[in-house]
Amino acid sequence: MNIKLRWVVLILFILIIGVPAFSQSANGESGVITSISISGLKRTKLHVAENPLRRFVGQEAASLDTDQVRAVVLDTGILEPLLVEIRDAAAETAGEKILFIEVREKWAIFPVPVFFIGSGSMLAGAAFYDANAFGLNQKMAVAGMYQTGGWIATALYMVPPDSAGSFGWIANVLYIESERRDGNQKNETLRRFNTRSVSAGGILQYRFTETLTGAFRLSYMNVQLRDTAAPLLAPPEGAQVISMAPEFSARRSSWDGYLLSEESASIGYTFVQGFPSPSVHSLSLRGVYEKSILPGFRTNFRFGLLYKNEAPLLFESGPHEAAVNILPSSFSARHYAGLSLGLEKYLFRFSFGTVSALGSWQMAWSNGPLLGDSFDYGVMGSLFFYMSRLAIPAMGFGLAYNIPAEYFQFSFSIGMSL
Repeated sequence: MNIKLRWVVLILFILIIGVPAFSQSANGESGVITSISISGLKRTKLHVAENPLRRFVGQEAASLDTDQVRAVVLDTGILEPLLVEIRDAAAETAGEKILFIEVREKWAIFPVPVFFIGSGSMLAGAAFYDANAFGLNQKMAVAGMYQTGGWIATALYMVPPDSAGSFGWIANVLYIESERRDGNQKNETLRRFNTRSVSAGGILQYRFTETLTGAFRLSYMNVQLRDTAAPLLAPPEGAQVISMAPEFSARRSSWDGYLLSEESASIGYTFVQGFPSPSVHSLSLRGVYEKSILPGFRTNFRFGLLYKNEAPLLFESGPHEAAVNILPSSFSARHYAGLSLGLEKYLFRFSFGTVSALGSWQMAWSNGPLLGDSFDYGVMGSLFFYMSRLAIPAMGFGLAYNIPAEYFQFSFSIGMSL
């Protein structure tokens, strides 16, 4: 074996095996958990931290998986668990145990400057985001940005359901003036026109169990066409619509000592009634399967499916519906089916978070009036920075290659889980 090959083997061994971390249980602690004690809260209200943890009350202390407790704390998005242990209750209550968690609050308020410049386009502005508004784990965001051909203004407020049997809601407004540019797999422009749109809506949520949530969205949108120099395949008129969309989703999380993993699936139906534009029906399915093979090394599988009936081009969708990265954001179609099969490995950890690498194979089928039936496949590689001290799930840098189109593209993302 030559020297270069030895180094490759050694690096792969380190990436795959890493430093082991093991799920811990409270073995040796006999008794039942009867209460929860949380320390370290400053801005966050006590009930916000306690409610998701009440599922552990009544559980035998000896069978408690402390990594699962950490997963629940991390899943709030605003707290980082520093210590999880079982403590004895008062002497006169023999057999009763206290689940004690010491936490650190994440930085949750972000005034964010925004700037991006690319081939023929520019985006610049500012946003304000509070991930823990009023200490209630509610989300608030406002943003104003200038972009090539127009500008964007938006405001959002979110109250998530914090435990089984509770309601939540989201309200948002959005104003956009933009140049819409739809392209093919190589990001070549096939359709171009200018629009002005305003939308407002709300979502009512209800958490049936710790894993199952139902939601109903009601929204209004008005899209107007603006003057465009040399438009390309522009629609004859704008649209004014009201949409209604019920959705059911199931989600659970786990913690392996390095990465917070998700297993989730959702199904949704959307009815869009136009005035006077035609009505649109659509059905969507989405899923995520992240599961640790070894501590810090996990699967990263995702799928997406979208079916729309004869939707006008104003209501076509982008490739995010297929859960893939190999298609450019300008790609537009009515129907999608996509699959991403990947492996993600923890690399190293700082005091502010964890860095991981992800590699995946992706496939996507799409159908629309611009390109008809298309089948694309390719590879994607990304580096993620999961920030333990900030209430933003992750920053990611990625490179994707669409093999049939022979097209590379770079991506940068900040996940805010709004």
